[in-house]
Parts: sequence; structure tokens; C-alpha cells
Amino acid sequence: MVSMKWQPSELERGIMEVVWLQIKGVCEKLKEETNAKDEHIRKMLIEMADRHYS
Repeated sequence: MVSMKWQPSELERGIMEVVWLQIKGVCEKLKEETNAKDEHIRKMLIEMADRHYS
């Protein structure tokens, strides 16, 4: 069976861009207000995604 690769529509692409900018802003604020490093934030985002999508 051949699986097709998902291609987002223009609307979906726009929504993902807005969400990404919000996440990026929150991560930058977190780094400014705490001693969190990129690796800590990466682990936190992965853990949140695993909990939400598992």
C-alpha cells in the first residue's frame, strides 16, 4: 500500500505559522525569565506533544 504524504492547505499553513510564532515568543520569554536552556525547552515541548497526541 502506498501512503500519501500530507500536504497542508493554505489555511492550515497559515494557522501553523501563527501557532509557531506564539510558541517561539513564549519560549523566548521563558528563557528570559528563568535559567531554562534550549535543551530544557525542547524536552518540555516534546513531553507536552507526547501527552497531547498519544
